[in-house]
Amino acid sequence: MGQVMTEQPENFPNILTQRLRLRRFEPKDDAGLHACIGDANLVRYWDFSACRNIQETRSWVRILAKTVNPDDAVAWAVAVKETDDCIGMVNYHHREARSRRLEIGYILRAEWHGRGLMGEAVQGVMSHCIRKLNTHRIAALIHPENGPSIRLVTRLGFTFEGGPLRDYWRVGETYMSPMVYSFIAN
Repeated sequence: MGQVMTEQPENFPNILTQRLRLRRFEPKDDAGLHACIGDANLVRYWDFSACRNIQETRSWVRILAKTVNPDDAVAWAVAVKETDDCIGMVNYHHREARSRRLEIGYILRAEWHGRGLMGEAVQGVMSHCIRKLNTHRIAALIHPENGPSIRLVTRLGFTFEGGPLRDYWRVGETYMSPMVYSFIAN
């Protein structure tokens, strides 16, 4: 894992990487997050439909700002360190502390793709989860056609475990069948 610093103002685990600041969502993040979850092309492999307008995204930002339950889930705004502009989101969810496992999810604005930023963000969250939460197993459920996401987790040391999990996600009236990748901490 790369060098990662964790700050915890107000009990929120801010994470600093070389180029990014992973922090709590704020109202100023509406437009940045909307560029992600309002883009049908970016969320086509996710387990929900794209937000139809900025008001829907604003509701998501309010929910994500409150998603700070280390026993279950934490969502971070992925912000450029120099400007603090929100360019994406990374989270962990479905945490089972007793079994020391959780799942991760992530999304990045299209214009920021191809720069290694999401790998940096996910690596920061992985490091936090392993060091601070004593996580042993981190899973990523990925649509089989999402090649960039599969390549990202593979570069980070995840291995293919199985799938597809038939009709696991429902989006509208359509079902999707993701693959399971996992990282086991030593």
